[in-house]
Amino acid sequence: MQPPTVRVLHHWPQPSTWSAARVLASETQLILQYSTQDDEVVLFQFPLVRAFQFGSPNDEALEGHPLVRSGLQRYQVHHVEHSPWIAELEKRNAVHPRHDRSAFLEHLVHYIFTFQDATLECIACEGPFWKSEVRVFTSAADAQAAWAQLVAKVFP
Repeated sequence: MQPPTVRVLHHWPQPSTWSAARVLASETQLILQYSTQDDEVVLFQFPLVRAFQFGSPNDEALEGHPLVRSGLQRYQVHHVEHSPWIAELEKRNAVHPRHDRSAFLEHLVHYIFTFQDATLECIACEGPFWKSEVRVFTSAADAQAAWAQLVAKVFP
């Protein structure tokens, strides 16, 4: 397996140094909200998620993350190429009697969001039927209304 490479997604809105992230997830979907340096509010919706973890490390302990030597940075949105986490998930699933390695790996993307007090890692499936959506709001009230609509849609 090739070594992982972590790339900052500069075209995506980056978190502020003080942003308090909010996550709501179901078995297959994840919604994320955070603030940018320009006081915008960002909503991400991942419509098909295979796995996620949210919590440690915070910005002060990020150096302890295993991907920091591969390019992981504070207060950024990242894409992990040659993800060891995706490889681990595929290996775990390989015991399934109808496991198909290429079908399992197809369209999986590993994202990492680093915030002040937490890190979100997410393995999302992004293909012709599932696209992650990013919405940016300049008004906190508009962002809150959009959050409420997403919550009602994902958790009817």
